[in-house]
Amino acid sequence: MYKQYIGGKTVKGQGKPLTVLNPATGGIVASFDTATAGQAQEALEAARIAFKTWSVTPIKERIDWLLKLRDACMAKRDQFIELVSAESGRIYPLACADVDWFLISFTYYTDEVKRINGTTIPSLTPGAYHIVEKRPLGVTVGHVAWNYPMGNMSIKLCPSIAAGCPCIIKPSSKTPLSALLVGNIAAEIGFPAGVLNILSGPSNEVGYTLNSSIVPRMITMIGSTATGLQIMREAATSVKKFSFELGGNAPVIVMDDVNLDDVATNIVAKKLGFVGQTCVNYNRIYVHEKVYRPLCEKIAAILEKAVPGQWKDAGLVIGPMIDRTARDRMFGLIDDAVCHGAKLLTGGKIPAGFEAGNYITPALLSDVTDDMRVSKEEIFGPIIPLQPFSDLTRALEQANNTIYGLSAYFFGHRAPEIARAFETFEAGEIFVNGGGGTEFSPHAGTKQSGIGCDKSHWSLEEYFDIKYLSLIP
Repeated sequence: MYKQYIGGKTVKGQGKPLTVLNPATGGIVASFDTATAGQAQEALEAARIAFKTWSVTPIKERIDWLLKLRDACMAKRDQFIELVSAESGRIYPLACADVDWFLISFTYYTDEVKRINGTTIPSLTPGAYHIVEKRPLGVTVGHVAWNYPMGNMSIKLCPSIAAGCPCIIKPSSKTPLSALLVGNIAAEIGFPAGVLNILSGPSNEVGYTLNSSIVPRMITMIGSTATGLQIMREAATSVKKFSFELGGNAPVIVMDDVNLDDVATNIVAKKLGFVGQTCVNYNRIYVHEKVYRPLCEKIAAILEKAVPGQWKDAGLVIGPMIDRTARDRMFGLIDDAVCHGAKLLTGGKIPAGFEAGNYITPALLSDVTDDMRVSKEEIFGPIIPLQPFSDLTRALEQANNTIYGLSAYFFGHRAPEIARAFETFEAGEIFVNGGGGTEFSPHAGTKQSGIGCDKSHWSLEEYFDIKYLSLIP
């Protein structure tokens, strides 16, 4: 069932078999043969040829094809939801959210591409005209992270194809099945050959071939900063554009004028949502000393209600981590923090009866300091590290003391402090009092957290070149 999608056809992978495991049970979801470097070359060639016609295909026709693919995927929404849950460990509501993000992206980008406009420039020379147009960039490659298998794919696939740029999608080997199913559906509806290609295979073979080729004009990726740097090195065979959403180390500042029940509920929801495995998740939580102990107690009380589970289990459910390596790394972060003076108030254990999966109970750490691993590294898991502060200026300095700059959070209601936090935070996106992004808000990092933008019309614009005409009739 799970085949590679190259040049408009599904084909059997010619590489080594890959087995995808369910993080909740440890059972096998599916096995298939991966793609090879040779098949990656075939996809590159198919996309290169397709660009010649797709780049000049009328926008209405591009939109119609994307919406046809969306509708065909919509018809299999339930199958996608089950598949995303099985391969990523997402519980049912979160699997629904990922699939629906994928579907919504088609609608958004097919609407937004109609608003990509050129312009004219006033001439200083009598009788001359100056015109600027935006033209499709070329072939793109999208490396998709495992934590949102479908949502992450959609914000690479949809803007590229809508803009007139054929794309090659490489899903994570941890969660490739939903992406390969999209390829199957594209083949069934006769999607234009070469415009979309989906390959799953080893990064050191398939990924390297795609990155080092001179065919792509842009490479996009969601993943770690180290992986982004590696891709840039591999891609230095030609001049390319990059759009990377990379690692984060999000600071959270909680002031003393907040509703503690609301903040505690928000923090737990953020950390239990997909077990904290998101790049924008809370990483370093600085709490004003006046409310520090009460907030610790309220968070601990809510965490006591969390139960391990999967799929449609009821209650305050915490699912599994993606694999054993990721789970065991949490134990290492907790042990390091405790050895250096932090207190483990609750959690950080393997729940009884769930040993076959990759479960860990959410850990609440108090009295954390910035020199601990849990503060210096991106956690990417269900650890809540708290530390007190007394001076906002110092807390903001600590918040910015990182190479990352993706997301930052502030809880407080005094306008001068909100303004100060907004002006001081070194991050691409800032959320106040639990505000969150939408499918259409820009998602961009500063410093070592990325280059370019995901989502929104700012992302769509990256898929175009500027073409200038100076004309004297």
